[in-house]
Formats: sequence, structure tokens, C-alpha cells
Amino acid sequence: MHTQFLFWLVIAYLLGSVSFAVLISHLRHLPDPRKLGSGNPGASNMLRLGNRSLALATLAGDLGKGALAVALARYADLSLLQQGWVGLAAVCGHILPIFHRLQGGKGVATAAGVMLMLCWPAALIAALAWGLTFYWQRIASLASLLASLTLSPALAWLAPALLLPVTLIVLLILLRHRLNIGRLLAGVENRFRP
Repeated sequence: MHTQFLFWLVIAYLLGSVSFAVLISHLRHLPDPRKLGSGNPGASNMLRLGNRSLALATLAGDLGKGALAVALARYADLSLLQQGWVGLAAVCGHILPIFHRLQGGKGVATAAGVMLMLCWPAALIAALAWGLTFYWQRIASLASLLASLTLSPALAWLAPALLLPVTLIVLLILLRHRLNIGRLLAGVENRFRP
């Protein structure tokens, strides 16, 4: 069982390492999104660069790879806690992708896919927090931060076994948003215009 668990951790990391923003941009002969806009290879930056359909495709891909990693772990009969660690591995792959010189995204969409499989009510709470915050302020980073911060309290209530791996996912997301947090505190973070 120990070897099987390690196998699925590696598979999850490799799945997470597929950057859909970079892949889609390459297939469509577009510039590397890591060199434009916010420099983040994620759905928000793809939208910022002006292509809604590619942003949706990026979101679906990043969310899907997180969900798939946990689904495979569940299919392999790993425990809920082990599935949580597999989800963390997928998020680590997105943030530090081996296929893209460790230049990854911020992990939010991949974490959303992970949470949909691990505990969909907690994912729903986080999605609601994201939607309300974005509607209120039109700042994707603020919405992502507040949505992430709802996860640990939600899991303490809904699925305490997942607290440690999911709290580490949240901490990684906060760390990846450190520059955004600085801009938010300075009042100069980018907003999406209606």
C-alpha cells in the first residue's frame, strides 16, 4: 500500500505539472502567458490577455487535472487522508511544474478541482466566497485568497481528516499570492473592468 500511495503521489504531481495555459497558447500559436499580463499561467491571466474561450479552456483543464488526480486515488482505494495528500501533490505540480521549468501558476483552479472531489460542500462554500468577492471588488486575487481561507474552517466542520493536507494547499496558495497581497495592501492590485 505504501508503494501504491507513492505511485499516486508521483502521478498527481505529473498531472499537475501540465500547464494548460502554456499548452493552449502553444497550440494556438500565441505568446507564452508567463511573459505577458500578470505573468501567471492561469485562467485569470488568459482572460486578462483578452481571450475568454481560452481562459475557460484553461480553467477547465486546471480544474480537471486536480479532480482527476483525486479521482484516480479514490479509484485506487486510497484513504480520504491519502487522497488529500494526492491532491496536494497535484497542486504542487501546478505551482512547480516539471514540464515547464518549475514556472507554474498559483494553484487556485487545480485546488478547486481537488476540493470538488475531496469534499464538494467545502468546494461550494469556497466557490460562493470567490463569486461574491469578485462581484464585489472585481479583483481575482482577492477572491482567490478569501475563497482559499474558507477551506480550513469548512473542513474542520465537514471533513476534519483532510485538515492537514488542505491547510498546506491553502498555505501554498497564500505564498504564491504574496506579491498580490502586497499590492492589495498598497491598494494597487489589478481589477477586471466590467
